Amino acid sequence: MIDLHCHILPGVDDGAADEEQALEMARQAVAEGVEIQACTPHIYPGVYPNRGPDILARVAWFQSLLDYENVPLRVVAGADVHIAPDLVQRIRVDFH
Repeated sequence: MIDLHCHILPGVDDGAADEEQALEMARQAVAEGVEIQACTPHIYPGVYPNRGPDILARVAWFQSLLDYENVPLRVVAGADVHIAPDLVQRIRVDFH
């Protein structure tokens, strides 16, 4: 099963507060049959200033942690982007 929306990355938005909570979330997801999970932190300028390169780096780091902890979950990068008049322009800037 693939989960396309999850706030599992620790400390980046209103999702997992820390590594321990993120690992527990990952273990629960695996127990429920999830094999791939899209990490989708909020991108909301002024509130959650996440950017594409930072999200990619955090996902790679979290995958390394999952591997080290033997949690059989594959994580991929995504984002929960809030609608704004300049959304398309911001995505072009933030994800390149």
